[in-house]
Amino acid sequence: MDTSPAVQPDPALYPEVAAAGGNLAAALRAAAADAHLDLGTVSAPDSPTDSWRHIVASVDAARGSFVVTLGREERVFGLRAWWTGVGDAMSGHTTDLRTVVRIAHAWQAGVPIADLCATWPLLTTDGLTLAHERGEAVAYKWQLVRDLPDRLIDHDIVEAAYANPRLRALFPLVSHGSLQFSRCTHAPWSQDVPSLFPQFGGGWKAARSPAGRDVPDHPARTPRDVIAFVVAGLPDGCGPAVEGPADLLPG
Repeated sequence: MDTSPAVQPDPALYPEVAAAGGNLAAALRAAAADAHLDLGTVSAPDSPTDSWRHIVASVDAARGSFVVTLGREERVFGLRAWWTGVGDAMSGHTTDLRTVVRIAHAWQAGVPIADLCATWPLLTTDGLTLAHERGEAVAYKWQLVRDLPDRLIDHDIVEAAYANPRLRALFPLVSHGSLQFSRCTHAPWSQDVPSLFPQFGGGWKAARSPAGRDVPDHPARTPRDVIAFVVAGLPDGCGPAVEGPADLLPG
């Protein structure tokens, strides 16, 4: 068992944390109370062997967690928001604990990420995260896939898939040179649409996905052939990808 001692916040850098017993989660709760804000559940690593347990804290929210960490060499509160099913949503840093609490409260209250970043320019996000908020994640992700370098994906197969309206309406994923599709835009993915894998020596293979129809794997020499097989293997009632996780899919 790891018995490493907990990293202790420097009281000279973080007097508010020191005043809260050297615990960041407690300091956040105290600062929120002083500001008359309710952060809901504020947690920290609960393992006595976790060396970060005093300098990291998480504010729970319906859409995901807001994590705060302390810098060790200089006074800085590192901020990172995790949107469940999407991933890292925004990040930033500040030296002001009151600002940390206000941002954490806004995240917990469900304020849109675009508004958070506009209100606090110290925060940064990315285009895909904002596209998720606008309900435009499918179109944005397709453009990202089409812009990938040639070493990561064969653009002939990407363009063949994109040219098909039914596949273009799904959320594309690229993994180890394969092109995959989901009927939802958040993880966990639907896993019921055939995927496309490059074949050694050229060509592509359409492979059944774990929750898809019981169809045989299908090798093909041309993008048009293999795309037709993927479309034929779409689930019944397959429509445009829904914005959210797979449990929002009908049926």
